[in-house]
Amino acid sequence: MSCQLFEEQDHTNKYRLYRPGYPRQLFEYIINYYFNNNQTDAKIPFALDVGCGSGQATVELSSYCDRVIGIDVSANQIAHAIQKDNVEYRCQKAEDLTFQESNSVDLVTIATALHWLDIESFVQQVQRVLKPNVGVFAVWTYALGTLDNPVADAISHEFTDVTLFPYWDSKRWLADDYYQSLLPLLPYKSTLVEHTIEKRVETTIGEYINLIQTFSACQTYRKQEGEKSFENLLEILRGKLIDSYINTQQRKMNDEKFDFNSIKITVSSPIRLYLMKKTQTN
Repeated sequence: MSCQLFEEQDHTNKYRLYRPGYPRQLFEYIINYYFNNNQTDAKIPFALDVGCGSGQATVELSSYCDRVIGIDVSANQIAHAIQKDNVEYRCQKAEDLTFQESNSVDLVTIATALHWLDIESFVQQVQRVLKPNVGVFAVWTYALGTLDNPVADAISHEFTDVTLFPYWDSKRWLADDYYQSLLPLLPYKSTLVEHTIEKRVETTIGEYINLIQTFSACQTYRKQEGEKSFENLLEILRGKLIDSYINTQQRKMNDEKFDFNSIKITVSSPIRLYLMKKTQTN
């Protein structure tokens, strides 16, 4: 069964505001694979985006498709999903795609959510709904990210891997190896193609802290330890990150009104994309 970790209203709002999108190159790899690397202006007729959250990947994907349905187990995520004319949303479990007929879907995508699912049940549904000979299954995930400052990067990893360790759901660690350990559970192995996309995001310390708040472990910490403790935790992290980018003397010399949250940083998060195609023989 799908894990339900992104449901509360406040978390849903943060998720929509602060979760980043995906680079164009990722979707170009999917389109090229679907059309067998033939140059074309055609679009994929119908795609199903599973575990869509508030629709970041769904809307980006829709530029390359005639029609997209995004599904998520969280009613709150669906209620606040990003709207677009050729996109519709449904509150639906990934393991239950019975609302779609067999052999009816051209593309099934799942962005950084496979590890939360009952994978075997989900894959069975994917195999049923994909069109034979043309249907594509696209799976991707990414690392939490590396900061451009070694000291800040060490601080960030200590926060996610040590401080938050007791608050992560055990399924989260399945994403640490970019789903390599899950490959035996994926279908159509004879058609499998892998791509690694380098993703670099220019952001600020304030925006990075906002992103961290969307992590499921942060929300679990917040529930278990309380709002005040959670806010203190983030302020300690914020202070450490600021100090790593600007030394104490510089900090004292700056105007007290200076917004340290606006300090620019770069986050590198490689994405691993897996593409498979349904054929009559696999």
